[in-house]
Amino acid sequence: MTSNTFTAVAREQIRLVQDRLLALARWAEGAGADESATELLSQPYRRLLDEMYEHELPLAKLADASDLLLHVHGPAASAPTPRISVITRLLGGTRDEVTRLAKQLGGVTSVRVPAALDMGFVGVAEGSLYLGFSTDDEADAELTREAVDRIATASKLVTADQSLEVIANELPDPAVRDMTVAAIRHLSPSGHAGITAIDLLGRRVPHRVSLTTETRRHARRLMAQPPAGFMSGALPSTSVFVGTVRELDLDASRFEVRNVEGYPGAIRCAHELDEQDAKRLVDLRVRVKGRPEYGAGGAVRLLWVDEIEALD
Repeated sequence: MTSNTFTAVAREQIRLVQDRLLALARWAEGAGADESATELLSQPYRRLLDEMYEHELPLAKLADASDLLLHVHGPAASAPTPRISVITRLLGGTRDEVTRLAKQLGGVTSVRVPAALDMGFVGVAEGSLYLGFSTDDEADAELTREAVDRIATASKLVTADQSLEVIANELPDPAVRDMTVAAIRHLSPSGHAGITAIDLLGRRVPHRVSLTTETRRHARRLMAQPPAGFMSGALPSTSVFVGTVRELDLDASRFEVRNVEGYPGAIRCAHELDEQDAKRLVDLRVRVKGRPEYGAGGAVRLLWVDEIEALD
């Protein structure tokens, strides 16, 4: 899609209405119509122009400037002035999911999000509620653009109720696959906050996707167990690692083990601990035992934890 496509279309529609008004004025002058009759005939076009200038043109500009655009549906988003709490939750949640995935793609382990990976806020538009996000134009922001691409690709598969095996074929790195599905689950509405659906659009979203509460449930099911091929083929041997628990995601039942003894990278772990037990492990050295999924080069990228022992 070329730059400013939506804006160009909106401006062309405005010009067409303006041409209709000019044609009506010429006709009225030639026909000798009185002023009140001419105004009556002009009112529908004037109302249409007002609507285009107030809503459609700002939305078109927002769409053209956004790598990721959320169209939020539901009672919480339909008011003329949505609550600040709704907007801040959507802004923070979207930014966190995209940048967390970008850090995973780049192997970034810092707590702070590097400036190049952060997202920009483009703006808000009415029509339910639209929120636009952009990525930095610098080369260093490629990881963030790639994260948006992965979420767009996987969202289409998850909303179509595709199996984990299909998604794993599209996203072969187990940790990236798992985190992408987790991001889709987080972005999908829970049904408790007055939001019924969130459409994903934007320059880096090839196909409009609608996230719903059913999307959230399907994503949760996809994260409950490894792909079928992982279980039915030659079962990987159980592995044991010692490291420090970081990056806890309570909703997804995931954490990362970092500074792993004898191992160069961090390992994403899928566990079945309750929230309080998981919280108590943060920043502790632990021994984790489980079934690994491997990525490129034979690296362990996702560990399905069977046992965990705190060492501190």
